[in-house]
Amino acid sequence: MIYTFLLLFIVIVSLIFLEEYLGDHNKYVYWGLCIIMILLCAFRTIGVDPDSEAYEEIFKTHENNPELLVEASFLFFSGIVQRFTDDVHYLFLIYAILGVTIKFIALRQLSPWYFLPLAIYFGNYFILHDYIQIRASIASGMLLLAIKPLSEGKKKKAILFFLIANIFHYSSLAFYPILFFNNRLSQIWKYLLIAIMPIGVVLFLLHYDFFSALPIPYIQDKIEMYKALTERGIFDELSLKNVFIWIQYCIILYSLYFYDTMLEKCPALPLLLKITAYSMACFFALSSISVVAGRLHELLGIVELALFPCVCYTIRPQYYGRIAVCFIGAVEMYFTLFVWELLDFAME
Repeated sequence: MIYTFLLLFIVIVSLIFLEEYLGDHNKYVYWGLCIIMILLCAFRTIGVDPDSEAYEEIFKTHENNPELLVEASFLFFSGIVQRFTDDVHYLFLIYAILGVTIKFIALRQLSPWYFLPLAIYFGNYFILHDYIQIRASIASGMLLLAIKPLSEGKKKKAILFFLIANIFHYSSLAFYPILFFNNRLSQIWKYLLIAIMPIGVVLFLLHYDFFSALPIPYIQDKIEMYKALTERGIFDELSLKNVFIWIQYCIILYSLYFYDTMLEKCPALPLLLKITAYSMACFFALSSISVVAGRLHELLGIVELALFPCVCYTIRPQYYGRIAVCFIGAVEMYFTLFVWELLDFAME
């Protein structure tokens, strides 16, 4: 299976440099890749990723355990699939069709390139969300779909996407503060974007937890529970060595330096930068609750699929810009597969 992932990434990178030559065939190849990724997610070996065994257990036992804390959408689709088969792969197929397809649709709205965003997507979020966190996959896809209407001031449409995301993953409640972000970048916002990393590092080192300061008993009880589980080693602690957080910050600084050039080609740039900063803020402000901080950082960070390829607008010849974006995707894929080992290929 590891060779399948590497081969598919090589194919995507090759297509990035062949896009001009494929002409009208681009769209057929693009949707062909979508189908391949759907099948790759749906019919994976159970246990190759951290979550599939738990999903299979919930799928098979949810009717006998009404107190399960899982979204109603998961139980709904599980019930439908169980009418025809007890094979959980068909539940994965439903989630893969929804999660992968939504992202492919959103990326066509946000990027003029067919394949360049896929280098970022496949190297990180395809594995993290569509292959592992299948419920979060649909939620993050809905956030991507909401970017265009939000950048155009169509907040009602964005709210609809957020409501759909809530059905699939409760953590998508964190999307609603985005409604207060406009698609303009004031000088104050530029200073905040520059300061997000140094302020965040200080908060991280001080173990500051914003939500712990809220005088809400229920939230404080939850926070203490997550902290206790982290101390027992159930959840890994966050680290400033997380390469993805530094890549985000570097892209923010780079985007500010070439702001006018990138804005001309990417009208949603201010909004993408603000959401990226929001993602980083969750990482730092909730760092003492690693599972919450990590999940929110990842969920909101999905906007990198639209932001990172914009680097290409600033480099001439554009051929080198594509190489730079592909390099970022390769680095993310290297950490996802070989450093953090999110997939257990020994299971194959």
